[in-house]
Amino acid sequence: RRKRKPQDPNLAWCWETLIKVSRRYVLVIQQLPEVLQDPICLNYLVLRGLDTLQDDMAIPAEKRVPLLLDYYNHIGDITWKPPCGYGQYVELIEEYPRVTKEFLKLNKQDQQFITDMCMRLGAEMTVSLKSDVLTLPDLHLYAFTNNGPVAICLTKLWVDRKFADPKLLDREDLSRHMAMFLGKINVIRDIKEDVLEDPPRIWWPKEIWGKYLKDLRDIIKPEYQKEALACLNDILTDALRHIEPCLQYMEMVWDEGVFKFCAVPELMSLATISVCYNNPKVFTGVVKMRRGETAKLFLSVTTMPALYKSFSAIAEEMEAKCVREDPNFALPV
Repeated sequence: RRKRKPQDPNLAWCWETLIKVSRRYVLVIQQLPEVLQDPICLNYLVLRGLDTLQDDMAIPAEKRVPLLLDYYNHIGDITWKPPCGYGQYVELIEEYPRVTKEFLKLNKQDQQFITDMCMRLGAEMTVSLKSDVLTLPDLHLYAFTNNGPVAICLTKLWVDRKFADPKLLDREDLSRHMAMFLGKINVIRDIKEDVLEDPPRIWWPKEIWGKYLKDLRDIIKPEYQKEALACLNDILTDALRHIEPCLQYMEMVWDEGVFKFCAVPELMSLATISVCYNNPKVFTGVVKMRRGETAKLFLSVTTMPALYKSFSAIAEEMEAKCVREDPNFALPV
């Protein structure tokens, strides 16, 4: 863990901002070897700005595309800040030059790592903006878009620093599964918030929700609860396909801190599936794990056997929630 608060006021602000926008991610970053903590913190804030631009519905899609493609060219410009901002990310965007100042203090290798990731992620994001999410492959693409380039670049970083098996570079499919699992859970959990946007943000594929509803916006209406739950369980079941490849990836990580950095979010995602499964509260409010449960899971991830044990326990909890009346009962069981 980071032993002390940074003395540099800009770097301290970056860490404080990261706590505001993603407290859980801060805890995960602090498990990394200390040499990686500041670069990964800054990397997250740079990409959070990019992600905020992608999701800013006030900017027409055709205008966002060139902005996303060009974003990486500006991350070293202290006079520039992303032309967007909403919700909890307004302060980050308004004060973005503070991130840039710290980015420029990194060594050239780490600067290039963040720039390459930003360039690749921006390009991937434009693909999902140009098409609706109609099929499961569309969902896979969107989930990969938001996390995939990050996972692939981080894998290269782990291997370059000798924190993971070099064979991971030949298994990009495993990095993709790690990314898609996280991406899908975010899309599933945020359904109420997304459909209430004006215009709605539709990330659930029609291939799934079209089996139960005529209009996805009906999913939050009480009179459609039965159909909504069947739809929810269907899309959660699809996300389970990524678990085995994720475990294969983590078996190839050598460093304990990097292992925890990789394993905790994946374990939390599985726990989120269990909490959301067959849960009507997904459509009426925000579904979150209790803080005590989160802490317990966080502390449990120390070794691969411990991770298998935690995965198994969560899977058993989820199995207990499956009901025979559900059209997808057989698959998760």
